[in-house]
This record gives sequence, C-alpha cells and structure tokens, in this order.
Amino acid sequence: MRYIIGVDGGGTGCRVAVARPCGTVLGQAKGGAANIATNLEAARANIIATTIEALNAAGLPADDANTASTVLGLAGANLGDYRARLMASLPFAKTDIISDAETTLVGAIGEADGIIGALGTGSVYGHRKDGIFTQRGGWGFLLGDDGSGARIGRDILHRTLLAHDGIIPHSELTQEILADYKTPQKLIEQAQHYAPKDFGALAPRIVAADKAGDENAAAIMATHTEIVRKSLDAIGFDPSKAFCMLGGLGEVFLKRLPMRYQNAAHTPLGNALDGAVTLARQLGQTP
Repeated sequence: MRYIIGVDGGGTGCRVAVARPCGTVLGQAKGGAANIATNLEAARANIIATTIEALNAAGLPADDANTASTVLGLAGANLGDYRARLMASLPFAKTDIISDAETTLVGAIGEADGIIGALGTGSVYGHRKDGIFTQRGGWGFLLGDDGSGARIGRDILHRTLLAHDGIIPHSELTQEILADYKTPQKLIEQAQHYAPKDFGALAPRIVAADKAGDENAAAIMATHTEIVRKSLDAIGFDPSKAFCMLGGLGEVFLKRLPMRYQNAAHTPLGNALDGAVTLARQLGQTP
C-alpha cells in the first residue's frame, strides 16, 4: 500500500483526499454529489472522477487508486443495498464504505466519546461510546433529513402553495417565492424534477428571512429546531461529553437551541474528510 484515500460524499458534493500511509495529505479535490441512495450511478461516477482529480493534484497517476486503502463516508450508506452495490464496482485495493455520520464524528471529536449533529443538504446524528458507533437519522430526503437544507427548502415551497390557496397567510418570503416561479403550476412542475440539493439551495433564503421576522420562515425553523433538539437527546446528548454541530446549518440550529446545548458545543477538531483519512489510515494498517 503506497497511499490511502479518504472520501466524504453527500447530497451537494464529494471531497477526496490522497495521503501517505502516515496520514500526510498529498492532494485534494472536490466533485459532484455522492449520496448513493439518491443516485448510485452518478455518485459512483463523481467519486471516481474526483479521486482521479485528487491523485492528479498529488502528482500521481490514476492507476495508483488500484493499490490504495480507501474509506468512503457517504450519505445513503446506511440504506438499502447501495453500499454493497458500490463496493463491488470500486477499483481500490482495500475499501470500506460507511455512513458520513461516522467519518464526520471521527473528524470532529477524534477518539473521544461524544456526539455530533451534521445538518447540511441532509441530516444525521452520530454517537460513540467505548469505541462503539451508533447513528440516528440519515434516512434520506423522502422520509427523513429533518433540520436539513433540503427539508426546509421543500417546506417553504409547501407553505407557499398553502398560502396561495388561502390556507395560511402569505409572508414576504412566500410571496417572493411564488413570484419567482410565476405560477403555482410552474412551481409544481419544476419541483417535481428537484434533487435534494435543489431544495437545499433555498435554505439560505429561509434562514435570512427567519432572522428578519418572516412568519412562514419562522414557523419552519421552529418546527425543525424542536426535532433537532429531540434528535440530539435521542442520540445521547451529555453536556460532559464531546459535542459538535456541523454542516452548513449546524451553527444555525445550535444558536436556536437552549443554552445547555450551546454551552456544551465545541469547535470540531476537523471535518468529515479528515475523519475519512484517519479511518483509511487505520484500514491500511489492518492485515
């Protein structure tokens, strides 16, 4: 084994790092979405292409992937048979595919016991105690991902239609969104083709509108904040243990939580890609 490779893949994009067996990173690259439950073939193509880019950045030939020990922390790895199907089609010498929650936890809190909440395009929670990792959430956009950019983006479109029908009052944000799409029919037509990342693209507007006092944005954020709080409790929140909130919406929701959560939160040691490299190093050391 000459090199190790760490991969962090989610609904918005993937990142790949190529490193020496000791963990020293030689090259990195960013690529397209890699949630294997959303689109397995596209995720595989993006992972391979981004790996080649990372090898190029390290000054290495693409064939070196064939001799590498690689850990992939991927959204959707806990669902269906996607993990097994992807494992069978990857070129790496040694491969482990795990949930992005586990790589995120390892990157954020190192070897300590504790929990993480990761809220980006999707959402997931991880816990480690005595070396044992457990997960809550990560069930995907259709039935899960509360507190995620995709879910709050979907919810504002839903509330926009409710407001159009006179079921709830319009707010400035729902009026703006309806104007963006011209008609409810066009909103529906476009949304039918949206991937989670497309819904997630609406999240910054919702967060900003909530801060400005928009009633519909506030209602969405309040609902998801309560689910985030209950999810942290369900995964084993303990203010005496390591605790990090991560992802594009991690800090946003942390600031909405009661002070006992805010006071317990720590700055992460690193990110999910760091965690994947750490685990790839450990994989490379196993017989």
